[in-house]
Amino acid sequence: MSKKKKTKRPGKITTPLAGHKRVGKALVPPIMQLPGLSFSSWVNDRLPEMLWASLVITVIPRAQALEVFRDIASIGIRYRRDDHEQQARGWTLRHSDLPNQPRELFDALISRVLQCHAGMQALRPLLLLENLPGIAWWKAVLAVDPIDDDWQTLGQAVQTNFDHQSQEATDVRWVSILFKIALGEFLFPPTLEEKALEIIEYPNRGDMRQVRPSIRAMEMTFTEKGQSAWPGSFWDYALQRTECMPAPLLPREKSAHDPKVVRQALVDVREALLEHWFTTLSTSGLDPKHDGVFGFGFFALSCLTEISMGPLSEGITGRLLLRALTECRISMAFLVRCGDETMWKKFRSYGTGQAKLALLKHEEMTGEKPRFVTLATLESLANEDYFQEYVEIDLGHWCGKDLRRLAEESGTKDDYDRYYGWASGFVHGQWGAMRDSNFTHCLNPLHRFHRVPLPFHRMLEPTTDDALQLVNSILDDVNFAYPGFETRFEIERAPGEEEEQKGETPAAIPPEFVES
Repeated sequence: MSKKKKTKRPGKITTPLAGHKRVGKALVPPIMQLPGLSFSSWVNDRLPEMLWASLVITVIPRAQALEVFRDIASIGIRYRRDDHEQQARGWTLRHSDLPNQPRELFDALISRVLQCHAGMQALRPLLLLENLPGIAWWKAVLAVDPIDDDWQTLGQAVQTNFDHQSQEATDVRWVSILFKIALGEFLFPPTLEEKALEIIEYPNRGDMRQVRPSIRAMEMTFTEKGQSAWPGSFWDYALQRTECMPAPLLPREKSAHDPKVVRQALVDVREALLEHWFTTLSTSGLDPKHDGVFGFGFFALSCLTEISMGPLSEGITGRLLLRALTECRISMAFLVRCGDETMWKKFRSYGTGQAKLALLKHEEMTGEKPRFVTLATLESLANEDYFQEYVEIDLGHWCGKDLRRLAEESGTKDDYDRYYGWASGFVHGQWGAMRDSNFTHCLNPLHRFHRVPLPFHRMLEPTTDDALQLVNSILDDVNFAYPGFETRFEIERAPGEEEEQKGETPAAIPPEFVES
């Protein structure tokens, strides 16, 4: 048994397909196989609760901001050492909890921030939020009015801390657990003394590549779901009070082929294919194989012709046609390599049966009927080979196999993997296709970089290059079935493609923000 060659994935920390577990018809990644797994969102739930700290770490220089955090967290020690220890259980530095805790704790927090030169600039944007928990306290202590520029500061703070793994977000998450440690709610066993010191003396002790992930993991353990409406209220308020900022569309990859050259080549190839049809024609009677082989060839050229017309290659239509070409490529390969005369007859009769099925449904329809096909066309196709009363209708697949099985058996699985899955999303109107073609990001961090519909759908990567590969493969099988046809399209390499094939690794593209 041959071993599968491992695919190199430089810089990847995600799980390849082989690492997923098949459960029914789903491929489940390893982390989703863990029992009792629950999700906790830093952006949606915990960032709004720590807005004051996010503003501090954004506006005040980091070294100074960390000292502020350390001093604020140490306030918890006084409640740990006196009779209030039990009363302090469950206290946090979150906005939702501050109004329900001693006013002196709240005042001490603000007082320490205001000792910094930019302290007022950091906290003043909170006064924009009329529904902020304890807003009356904030107004009383700060005793100023917000200004319009504070929206910009608030947005900058959200953007800076949006990535849950960013340095700033980690700093904010650190102050949450440091306060818990000060209150005595987070205790370390003697065996983890060094780990405790790394947290307490952060960022001046230990290897930060290990300490930072530990901080983030510990902070998540204090997450309490469903106790506060403030996070959702914050995001709703920000959406109502600030405007969307649609991201500009970046130029996408261009085809390596000049459409004019492709269209001229299409004329030449079609003429050559027509000549080969006449050369190999042996009967004027029914010949399912001859008609089928050349039918695939001419249909493929028709799809490529439409792809090469104007912007269709870069639009949704290009992907629909690419999917059709992929199915033609796989079906053709299966028929010429695995099929026999009986299989070619079955393929043809299946198509005739589908025409009959459409005809009968068309005749039985009441009200408005479809206009993209006429009754006369369906009747002609359904009765062309035999009177329709002698034509069976197969409601399954023409050879009883799905396309993936055909690809595996015909040696075209690589083409199936390359083109079929993603292109099918455009045929079926799946979310990925909708998102890719009709939405962009909102650049307003106060809107969580949500999706914004485009005034007109974007042009995508061209399909011409891939279509040419598929059409050439179909023409190869025409020659396999009826040797002597050597005409093909000349394939141009995309810029940089040759270098990549030589083994050079393309630059890694960083992932978008991912929530914890």
